[in-house]
Amino acid sequence: MSDIYSILNQTKKESPQRLPKEEFIEKIKQQKNSLYEMSEMQVMKVISEPSSYIHYLSMLAQLDYTVANTLLVMAQKPDAMMLKDSEHWRKDKHYIKKGEKGIQILEPQGEYERPDGSVGTNYAVKYVFDVSQINGKIKVNQPFMSTENIFTGLTYNAPVHLFNDDAFVSHHSVLYSPAEKTIFYRSHLSENELVEGMIREFCYAEFDQQYTNFDRQRDHFIVESSAYILCSKLGVKVSNMEFANEVSQYFSGMDARKVKEELTNIKDLSNDVYSRIERGIYKTHQQSLETSQPSREMR
Repeated sequence: MSDIYSILNQTKKESPQRLPKEEFIEKIKQQKNSLYEMSEMQVMKVISEPSSYIHYLSMLAQLDYTVANTLLVMAQKPDAMMLKDSEHWRKDKHYIKKGEKGIQILEPQGEYERPDGSVGTNYAVKYVFDVSQINGKIKVNQPFMSTENIFTGLTYNAPVHLFNDDAFVSHHSVLYSPAEKTIFYRSHLSENELVEGMIREFCYAEFDQQYTNFDRQRDHFIVESSAYILCSKLGVKVSNMEFANEVSQYFSGMDARKVKEELTNIKDLSNDVYSRIERGIYKTHQQSLETSQPSREMR
């Protein structure tokens, strides 16, 4: 019996040694610095050509990550569709394929005060896995929101007027007028053309509300980029992506940090209009419930 145990004990693996605290801290620091560098390299690739920029905007809409983490995912897994950490995949009873490597992103871990008194954010490295790295077939639902819900959300307490007018002069079938605070739209448009146009022009209206000295020609790159993200998020086909041809010119002379700031502004504008849609749908639904319930006086 003792011989059997001796065989088992010989095959017993030694437990891995832990790094000293200082070495561990330095390793984590190097790992984060490596991700910061990866993000900066990727952002310059994104703005180098129209197709890369559209790819980035599509991933941003699909994943709904921060700008920095979208860039990191794009650098490591450019075809990613749905990401979760290993714990969440296990909770859903899905398991990671053998040999698959995690995609590194940065997760906020509280705040700290800088020497100058400003507040910064601590980040920790987190590993996530794409659906393509999971055993078995998993259906990834394509983004979709009904036209009725989109219009309900956009038009609830809208900050602009809507006016059906076939006489306004423009190559656009739907157009926001900042002077009149009105979105004009033509008759007999296809459903997609009308929805796409409304989303785009509500993005222009939102931008006009947030910033002074709005100029459509000057500001169209930011707004059209935001509209593309929002359309992609709602499952609305974008018919015109010519704005992407201006990506190199728009970001010319900006360093990686400034480019990220601009990309964050673009994402924020898209999020603001999306929040308006969700809020409008919720408020309309609540009002519908209230009006459908008999009043106390009638009981």
